[in-house]
Formats: sequence, structure tokens, C-alpha cells
Amino acid sequence: MKKFAAKAVASAVGVVCAGIAHAGSITAPATTTKYAVESLVSTTDISLPTVVYKMGVARTVAQDFTVIVTPSAGSTFTAGSCTAATPTISLAGTATGALTATVKRASTSECAYEVDVTTAFSVPAANDFVTLSFPGLVLDSHNLATAGSTAAVTLALKDLGETAFIDNSGSVSANVATSGNALTLTAAADTATKADVNDEQGPLFGFVTVGDDVDAIAKASFVIGNNSGTTTWNKPDGTTAWDFTVDGTDIDVTVAGNFQGLATNGFIVTPQIGANIVTTATAASTTATFTLLPANITAGQTNSTITTTFTSARTASLGTSRTFGVSAVGDVVTGADVTLSGNTSWWVWGANASQLMTPYFTTNSAFLSRFFFLNTGTGSVNYTATCYSETGNTITYGSAQTGTLSANGQTAVNASSVCTFAGNTRGAVIFTINAPINSVKANYQSVDPVTLNNMVVPMTRPYNNANTTE
Repeated sequence: MKKFAAKAVASAVGVVCAGIAHAGSITAPATTTKYAVESLVSTTDISLPTVVYKMGVARTVAQDFTVIVTPSAGSTFTAGSCTAATPTISLAGTATGALTATVKRASTSECAYEVDVTTAFSVPAANDFVTLSFPGLVLDSHNLATAGSTAAVTLALKDLGETAFIDNSGSVSANVATSGNALTLTAAADTATKADVNDEQGPLFGFVTVGDDVDAIAKASFVIGNNSGTTTWNKPDGTTAWDFTVDGTDIDVTVAGNFQGLATNGFIVTPQIGANIVTTATAASTTATFTLLPANITAGQTNSTITTTFTSARTASLGTSRTFGVSAVGDVVTGADVTLSGNTSWWVWGANASQLMTPYFTTNSAFLSRFFFLNTGTGSVNYTATCYSETGNTITYGSAQTGTLSANGQTAVNASSVCTFAGNTRGAVIFTINAPINSVKANYQSVDPVTLNNMVVPMTRPYNNANTTE
């Protein structure tokens, strides 16, 4: 080992020479190593890729120096990894040089090394240069548990006394790690499902036969991605791809929407592999929940299609519009639970018909009570009415419960011809019309026989569906 005083003098000379080049740089890793957030928390030890520094100046045997490696803000090293990361030398082309490196300081905040030059580093040229490699660094804490975060390391090359920089006028840094989601849920919008006004069991009781939909059954699918994107997300070792079938526990899925008209045990989930799943949904539900297990997901960086089936009881109208959303929470072995947002407008139903309603009408024979329909279509269309009464008030349907609306014109229908009530002569009604929503409009008129007050109320769509192409 050389005397410190001699090194200090030599280093001072080296600083002057090095100040001319300022050419040193971190050349590796060329890209960040990708880590799956599903495999870690903020205190999971992360094995970093080897960091390689390309010398920008020559060094003589009298120009020993110090290298200080530090983690980016928010991160700490495992102090023991400083020893593993003791720098080694590599020579490219006809470059020459040799060194002996020892740990100078090791802590969670820095790894410092004394580099003794035992054979002079040659002057760097295009293809002839010396590199220093720092393998085996480990992060003990970090912010990589949040998807989209990065971690970096900083190298400072200084004289042996650490009073001045060499090779660069300051420290150099490089991102070495990025985190992201390996587990994904992709729910492309499905707008093909249509309730069928001509269903054999009743208007809008079933579905139009199209694609996977037929009669009582409608289907929609979504995709679980198991590290299947263009980026491979790794476990904390930095080299093993994360895989839900090994590294996951379950995926708890929620489908939110209107399940009225659902048959008993009628919402079934069919994974790409494994047995069918009967969900918790009932006709009164606003959500269906079910669990996908590793056995339901295809192993190894690929997608799994999950198909859901809605079976109608075919005892009541399904309406003209429904929207279902899908989301999930992935429970994983190592990391924190992962929220998979999916799509709030994933499965959107329409119909080959429209509906118009009024929440109040009267069948009191003293009133003039009528419905007026304007059909702007070029053909006549059929309709069916469904009346709703107060509790215990029996409904009796009349001859105008079903009928035809004239083509390109107006049709008037007496309320008492649609239905009557055994008790109070008031209720609500929904007309289901075999026509697109944009072609039929209607008003309800009630004239008081005493005051002659003329009430005219526009009829509205019970499902607030603005789709004009149904």
C-alpha cells in the first residue's frame, strides 16, 4: 500500500488531467430491470442489475481513487451487498489496466470503495477503454411497490482523499429499476347484446340471437393478463418472470349492474381452464362476485379469457338498456393486493325495441284519459303495455293492452282500454314498442271533468337510454 501523502500529490495531478476529459459514463444497464409490484412491498430486497462505468480518462499507478455508490432518494442499500458489488475491471479492445479494490465504507446509504491502480489504465479510445463493474447491489427499501416508480444509483469518482471529482465534474446517475403491474384485467366494451321484443315468452323476455347470445342466454368476456404484455415484469431477483399461477392466491372479481330477470343460478362464469363458477348474483342483485384461482389462469406470460353468462328467467321484460361494469382485486403471495380497474361500461345491452312510460295515469271513467303516440317510421309497429298498480289493487287488462301504431302518423289509445284497476283508479304503465327509440314518441293526456284542467305529460324512457340505433 502506498503512503497517503504520495497518493494525495499524485491525485492532485490526476484531477488536473482528468478535468480535461469529463468523459466517464454509466453504460450499463442499458435499460432498467422491470419488477412486478405484485411481488414486492417497499421493504422487499431487490437485486439490482450490474452497474458498469466506462472510464473517460487514463490512470497511472500513482493515481488511486475512490468510488462512492449511492441509491436514489427514497431507497437504501442492504449494507452487506456492498461487498458483493466491489468493482472489477474489464478491458475493451487493446486497453490495458489492472486494479485492486477494497470496501472503504458500507452502509445503507452508500457503498464506498478504494481503487488501487496496479497497472496503469490506458488512454481511452473509440474501441479501447476500461470499464468498472459493480455487481450484486441490493436495495433494502425503495418506492418500487408503486407501479410506475423507478430507482437509480449514483456513482461519484473522487480522488483518494475525496476532496475532488475525477473523470467528471460531478456524480453520474442511471435508472436501474422500474416497477409495473404484471397482473391485468382487460374488458373490451361488448355492445352486441340486445333484448328481443319478439321473444317467444314475452316482449324483451329474452335475447336476440347474435354472436354468443341466443334466446335466454347472453354472454360477455374479459381477459386476465398473466404478465402477458410487451414488458416482462420480474420477481425481486430481477431475472424470474412473475407468474400468477405460482405467485398469486386468487382474483376476486365484481360485476356491477342490473340483474333483474336473472334465472336462479343464472349468472355463470366459465374460465379458460377449470370448472364453471356459479356466482352470488340473484335477480335482486346489483353485483355479482366470484373468485378466480391460479388453477383458472393459464401459466406463463399469457392471457386467459373469462366468459360470463346471463340466463334470463324469461318471465318479465329485461328492458331496453343495461350497463355492467367489471373490476377485480388480485391477492398475491408476496406483494400487496392489486386493484384491477377493468371497465365500468364493459357490457352494454340494447334492444330491438323501445319503451315509453308514465308513472301516473287514471282510468277513472269521468276523466278523458288517453295516450298519444307519434310514429315517424315508414311502417306500422306493434306494442305491448304493462300496467303497475298500488299494492292489493288488481289489474284487469283490456283490448288495447296490445295493438298497432300507425305508420308515419299519430295513434290515440284510451287508458281504460289498456287496463283498469279494482280499487283506486290510478297506476303506472310501460309500453314496449317494436321500433327503434328515435322513431316513436308519446304523450299522456288527462282532462279533469270538473275543472277542465288539461294535463299533457311527455312519456319517458324508463331506462334513460339515449341509444338511437336500437
